[in-house]
Amino acid sequence: MDKLRVEAYFSSVDEKLSVYSSDPEDNNSEHCHDFDELVIVDSGHGLHVINGKPVFIQEGDVFFVRDNDYHFYDELGTLKLINILINPRTEFSYLTNTERLLSPFSASEGSGYGWLLPEVKNHCRGLVEQMFTPAHDPDQNLRPVQQEGLFFQLILSLVNQRETGDRNHTQYKLHRMLGYLQEHCFTEINWVDVADEFSLTQRTLFRRIKETTGMTPENYLKRLRLVSARVKIKNTETSITDIAFMCGFSNSNHFTTSYKQVFGITPSQERKKA
Repeated sequence: MDKLRVEAYFSSVDEKLSVYSSDPEDNNSEHCHDFDELVIVDSGHGLHVINGKPVFIQEGDVFFVRDNDYHFYDELGTLKLINILINPRTEFSYLTNTERLLSPFSASEGSGYGWLLPEVKNHCRGLVEQMFTPAHDPDQNLRPVQQEGLFFQLILSLVNQRETGDRNHTQYKLHRMLGYLQEHCFTEINWVDVADEFSLTQRTLFRRIKETTGMTPENYLKRLRLVSARVKIKNTETSITDIAFMCGFSNSNHFTTSYKQVFGITPSQERKKA
């Protein structure tokens, strides 16, 4: 597994903050890093596979990846991400306890992902741009003050949206519904119950999932299961039959056929390749 290093992503090992923007996202091989990462999905959608677990992400999502997490992006669309990198080797000059504010957004927790209204996301993107725009002020000693002040404004915007955001917004409901499906993707889904849970008709529920993910609800669940299975095939010695059952497939032959349709090789070939 690749490990991304501070030296490659910060201008100096003494820098506390850095930024990496992708258009489209190209980190599709599993990796970890020796820095923390605050991620805002600027546009597009895809699967974020974190510590072996797939999570659907879309425009406006925000999450916090710690330095001991391992992850990659399995694209379903064209992802454009804003990554604010945080160097644990050095301290902020003026801020303290920022991780306490960011920990509720932890990507390793299923409920950790936040979602930003479009206007809030655009405001946050503007703050990030200001944070990393070269200062014109001749007094360079002010630069850390300005950057840390903007970073604190960014965190406050995320926290305020999480605490006081519009719970009736259609996209927020969809964000919660997809989170529910991800949490229960290995079990049989009762679509009538899901529609009732989120106050939608079953027809509207199916249409929303198709519009957002580009897949039917059943194919979306199958993709979540297959991506989870692929991580286990590559990184564990669990038998392929057991992995199929663990990931919600009741028939190993159906699992093998579905796997080859999506990834182009059979599970056995995947394990040999790994």
